[in-house]
Amino acid sequence: MTVLKGSLRNRFLLSLCAVLCLALLALVAIARFQIMPILLEDEEAFASAELDRIERALGAELNHMRRLVEDWAHWDDTYDFVQGLRPQYVDSNLYESTLETLDLELMVFLDASNEPYWVAGYDEHGEFVSCPGVMPPCDWANASIAFLSRHVAQGLEDATYTWLLAAPGLAMVGLSPIHQSHQETPAAGWLAMVRPLSEPWIEQLRDTTGIELELNPVPAQADLALVLERISPTYMTASRLVPALPSSHALRIDAALPRQRYQASLETFRFALYWTSGVLIATLLIVLWLLERMVLLPLRQLATFTQRLHREAVPPAMPEPLLARHDEIGTLSREFRNLLDHQRQQSDLLRELTLHDPLTGVANRRLFDQRLTELLHHSGTHQCHAAMMIDIDHFKLYNDHYGHQAGDACLITLAQHMEAQLKPLGFLVARTGGEEFSVLLPNTSEDEALRLARELLEAIEALGLDHATSPTSRNVTVSIGIATQQANTVEPGDIMRAADQALYQAKANGRNRAATYQAFDPTTVFDS
Repeated sequence: MTVLKGSLRNRFLLSLCAVLCLALLALVAIARFQIMPILLEDEEAFASAELDRIERALGAELNHMRRLVEDWAHWDDTYDFVQGLRPQYVDSNLYESTLETLDLELMVFLDASNEPYWVAGYDEHGEFVSCPGVMPPCDWANASIAFLSRHVAQGLEDATYTWLLAAPGLAMVGLSPIHQSHQETPAAGWLAMVRPLSEPWIEQLRDTTGIELELNPVPAQADLALVLERISPTYMTASRLVPALPSSHALRIDAALPRQRYQASLETFRFALYWTSGVLIATLLIVLWLLERMVLLPLRQLATFTQRLHREAVPPAMPEPLLARHDEIGTLSREFRNLLDHQRQQSDLLRELTLHDPLTGVANRRLFDQRLTELLHHSGTHQCHAAMMIDIDHFKLYNDHYGHQAGDACLITLAQHMEAQLKPLGFLVARTGGEEFSVLLPNTSEDEALRLARELLEAIEALGLDHATSPTSRNVTVSIGIATQQANTVEPGDIMRAADQALYQAKANGRNRAATYQAFDPTTVFDS
């Protein structure tokens, strides 16, 4: 008994030590492969958000430029001026302090023939000049006027335009047709304003955003994504390209950003890691003591009893202390078989509950993911499978208008209808979100899946479930995204992400429709 007692306790202690070591290794692995990537990803999101703030600030400045050029271009005096009806306009408005107040480098008035009518601005020596057309001393503006004339000659619509210029120098340009205010008249010409992005202006942008930034012209590149460089534990730089004119150039935003957020999160995690390790060790010691008192002692008594059964000729009686126990050890021999039967029944019931949605009765996400994984991993190379992602259009509006009980009834009706239509064909319908359903279509091509989706759309709308607040239809409708197993989407997560993107495309195209997954070639369009 002494040998058994020492052996059991020592082995359990060694096991606990091994568990403790594995737990500590797991914590280190989680820190290295789970937490650190999350912190770095959060840092990238922070850098991207800061660059977004800079872009929004640039957008606000462009909007200000838009309003400024529109105010001047839609002024009756300007309209009369470019038609030669108000010669005093120059002396009244186009003087040096005007451009200084507006922070402009150049103002160009184009007549109805898109020819320069009047030019006012600062030449290459910083001297203010104002003259008709591009005659000396205003011939320094020929390049800018040619640039503006080319854009006007391209057939611009009757609207105001703003651009960022990366060459020959950093600037913002506003261009607006000249109209009479509050009158529908043809444009009498165009007004262009050029504001240089000078160092004082950039310094003001730094003060506005609170970010140490630089704006630099660079040759145009296809990739406009974020570039992040971690210089030190407390400092990093983030860069992003934004479109600019001419098309051969782009504007690069360079921002110097602190890493306090990352360092604070890292220190917090380390502090939590140390305390978790200490609590884990203390917990294991307490568990060991409780286990000795509550489990190991009675188990040693039971083990001694079983050894005596083999050694003694007369079977000994079960120790009275074990029979008198009212816990699991005391009832083990009496209720073991009943316990196994009961556990088997409960396991079957639990398995059924965990694989189906309790509201609609259809399969849940767990069963759907399991079937999808099995299907993709056991299918042949020439088999094609499809998946649908279905979302009820404007379901929040439905809940808000009819109430959540009616919303639940709507979910039940749609789920049962979809299952009745698709389950006989061997397809699995599952509720994978609040108002989101997914359908697994084994051995189904994209064309066949699209046909089934359109039939399902018609059948659901034909149910005639009223949806008075829907912007799409007076009845409840759904949008469907379809993806098929292809060479580059062989994992369950890939095919469902493709179906989700197709669903997004269906929603973006007006809802109440089905869309198949189309590969997306990311391009950035700069909205001026």
